[in-house]
Amino acid sequence: MKSHGLTLLELLITITILCIVLTIGIPSFTKQISETRTKTATLALLEAIETTRSIAVSLDKRTILIATNKKWHQGWTLFVDNNADGTLDQGDEIIQVREELDAVMTTASSPMNSYIAFVGTGEGRQLVTNGFLSGNIKICPKIKGEGYSLILSKGGRTRLNKLTNADCSAMR
Repeated sequence: MKSHGLTLLELLITITILCIVLTIGIPSFTKQISETRTKTATLALLEAIETTRSIAVSLDKRTILIATNKKWHQGWTLFVDNNADGTLDQGDEIIQVREELDAVMTTASSPMNSYIAFVGTGEGRQLVTNGFLSGNIKICPKIKGEGYSLILSKGGRTRLNKLTNADCSAMR
């Protein structure tokens, strides 16, 4: 009579092969998760910037995106500055509030490290001087990896550039 099942040797070989495959696969899986989180955070911030600009144009009012604690990775608030004073007060309409972004860090050129404001023409404007606003926000994973840079032009358009591992390492 033939027995059905596995011998101890077959089971050990199967477990050994499984361990080798997991040892090879887990680091690349972790890297993939980190890349996905970084891209998702970048696209969320890009969408918020583009929404800010669209609302400013459609309402013909200054619209502001403010970074939480002057750090974009800690979140942001998007509002229509109804009284044009550059701050979020009672009479202003809050459009969106975003909580902290997971597993990423950000740096930005000044004054974009704390806010991005658009006027009714779609141009980025500084709050105090009303001069044009341009600059960049770099978004990188907290662990080793590549990131992205959001670059705001003088005319108010935003483009996306890829950052190398070395660019992101300089941020840490």
